[in-house]
Amino acid sequence: MQHTNTIFHQVIRAIPRHLFDHVAERYKGDHRVRSLSCWTQFCVMVYGQLCSRQSLRDVISAWDSHASAHYHVGARKVKRSTLADANAKRPSAMYMEVFYWLLGQARGTGIGCKDAVRLIDSTTIDLCKQQFEWASFRSGKSGVKIHTVYDPDAQTPTLFSITPAKKHDKKEAEKMPLLKGATYVFDRAYNDYAWFHDLSQDGITFVSRMKSNAGFEVTESFPVSDAGVLEDQWIRLSSVKGRETCPTTLRRIRFVREADNKMLTFITNDLKRSAGEIAALYKQRWQIELFFKWIKQNLKIKRFIGTSENAVKIQIIVAMIAYLLLHLTNKAVDSSLTLQQLARLVAVNLMQRRNILELVMKLSPMPKRRRTENLNQLSLINA
Repeated sequence: MQHTNTIFHQVIRAIPRHLFDHVAERYKGDHRVRSLSCWTQFCVMVYGQLCSRQSLRDVISAWDSHASAHYHVGARKVKRSTLADANAKRPSAMYMEVFYWLLGQARGTGIGCKDAVRLIDSTTIDLCKQQFEWASFRSGKSGVKIHTVYDPDAQTPTLFSITPAKKHDKKEAEKMPLLKGATYVFDRAYNDYAWFHDLSQDGITFVSRMKSNAGFEVTESFPVSDAGVLEDQWIRLSSVKGRETCPTTLRRIRFVREADNKMLTFITNDLKRSAGEIAALYKQRWQIELFFKWIKQNLKIKRFIGTSENAVKIQIIVAMIAYLLLHLTNKAVDSSLTLQQLARLVAVNLMQRRNILELVMKLSPMPKRRRTENLNQLSLINA
């Protein structure tokens, strides 16, 4: 009888064990470790994300109940205290490196292409101040921010960082290695004239909302023809700070949104695209909001199984890795299921020994020829 691996094994095998061990060795993640390797820790944390376990005890009891399936992924049973210690002490940067390697596999050659569009935003996760004092940012409340650069075409994050919630969005964005020739879209939280000037000097295009109290003088106005566009102007900032920090010709576009008749004013250093194209670029910013909503609803980043800063970072990074694993799996099976439908299907069948493609095909039928091609492509999964 042909051996069939678990759904969990088929999903996580996108990360080669030898590559993970090489990363762990460089970070000395397994140095003087006797009972819980970094690989087992990683497998347990990914398992907890994919099957939506709620607490540390919940993760451990569910994982250990499938002890017979651990061998084929090279993992072992885990003790609760040992996993808690590992999450508090193992370097989170090790898992961040695994994320970026996996991102390269998910996005292929498009990861660094010029003339690309990227979205910048952050999302805040509220925490209990009594348990997470290191992340205090308001009276009676703590929290962390996930600062993210998102590719709307590939539907994957390209960069992200985790900071206490009191860290200003723009300060963190300044540290991000942005791609020359690309266009970055962000909201008014990132408005900073000196940064606008730096982006322009580096050959980076930006599109943002203009603050209502921004001082400016119009240097040239253009006729408008695109739907919804009211004004299209070249401007220079007229405030003292604006003149000093951003002596650059910018563009101001007033646009009325058809859905609710809301007036939007954009500011950009893009002097070539049409006003309608600029408005369409800003409209794409909604995709990063949908991404944040998806990971909060489908992954475990709102309730944490550890209270230290390192444990929180590891859990969020592993959640992002789980997102990429689901994204890669969805690409491989090439079904009509949404990523959320696949995530739910994986969650309820995670430790079953079934071919994931055949499981998906029962819910997402496709032409016979394509089905045969996909089965052949994934035949090595169960070898």
